[in-house]
Amino acid sequence: MLHHIAAVGGSLAKRYIEDGLEANDSSGSNPPASNDEAVLAGLPFVIYFITGLLFIYPAIGVFYTAHNVFPTLAMIEDPNPPPEYTPISLDAQEGSVPSGEFEVVEANEKPITSSLRATHRLLWVWGREGYFRGLVCALITVFSTVILAAFITVYTFLPHFVGSFIATVLLTQLSTAWVHIVITPPSARPWYSRVLPFRYVFQATALPLLVHWATSVVAVELPRLLAVMIGLPLRLFEEADDNMDMDLRLSSLLLKGIPVAALALLLYLFAVIPAQVILRRVQASLLPPTEDAIVPFDRSFKGKLDPAVLGGGSETFLTMRDALTTFGREGWTRLVKMYLKVLGITVAFYIVVATTFALEGGVIMTLNWLLSGGK
Repeated sequence: MLHHIAAVGGSLAKRYIEDGLEANDSSGSNPPASNDEAVLAGLPFVIYFITGLLFIYPAIGVFYTAHNVFPTLAMIEDPNPPPEYTPISLDAQEGSVPSGEFEVVEANEKPITSSLRATHRLLWVWGREGYFRGLVCALITVFSTVILAAFITVYTFLPHFVGSFIATVLLTQLSTAWVHIVITPPSARPWYSRVLPFRYVFQATALPLLVHWATSVVAVELPRLLAVMIGLPLRLFEEADDNMDMDLRLSSLLLKGIPVAALALLLYLFAVIPAQVILRRVQASLLPPTEDAIVPFDRSFKGKLDPAVLGGGSETFLTMRDALTTFGREGWTRLVKMYLKVLGITVAFYIVVATTFALEGGVIMTLNWLLSGGK
């Protein structure tokens, strides 16, 4: 949809330039443009640029917080709060709660992450700092992974997806630190102070990372293989018969596309999401005993662990099997509902952006028509 918006904006700009050239050619000379024409020529860029700036915060809220932070909280929240959990007031105003502190209230009857509104209010207790928690660490992790994966691919001649996995494993400390930042109250400590020893983190997360990487690759490559097998063109109409009726062509693409889309959806729901749940819960089990979670968090994972906070060893972590079996049916239902709600928010955001740019384009064209004397 944004590609269409950009195309419309480019067409408008091209039209303004062509109109100006035609006016100069018809006059037989090149007179300087009037002030109104000069302002109008730069108006689309200024308006679209300002609008883009205004959408930066909402875009981060949708594509970072809603897509990543919300599900992570849902993956570690326990519907039955443990005795040591201290609930947080969701009625606090921005700036009224210092970093690392929160107001104690009675426990909620329903899990916080069962409601997007409650999850939003929880993060907004600390204002923008809480809502965009872990953003710096996430950006550094992504940037470092991309650079390291490219380096490995170039100098070892391994396929890129293999280099990407190796880079992810080598930087597992950063992704684990991100999880800990997300599930705990904001702190004045720098993000890198949350990084745990590599050996400890590697032992706990190497296998979950491998499973998550493998399922992600399969979820992309299997639907692509199916598309090739049933003759679905990877680019629309690239293999279509020019003599074929357009309705028949669309019907053929639709019939072939349905099983491919269904396979991709099933793989994502039953392979990628479970692998991500396992990884996040294993990473959460590494949370130091001095840290408190902002959602109900059973550090013993239904008795599977005896972490340091309960008197166990300092290098205790969750196994993959325990990470999966301790996430009950209620948790899966709540997580899937959250993903569906986040999808709805994403669609709504695209609609708002497209509508805003379309309205602005209409206003610009109207101004152009009025200033040209209705011609």
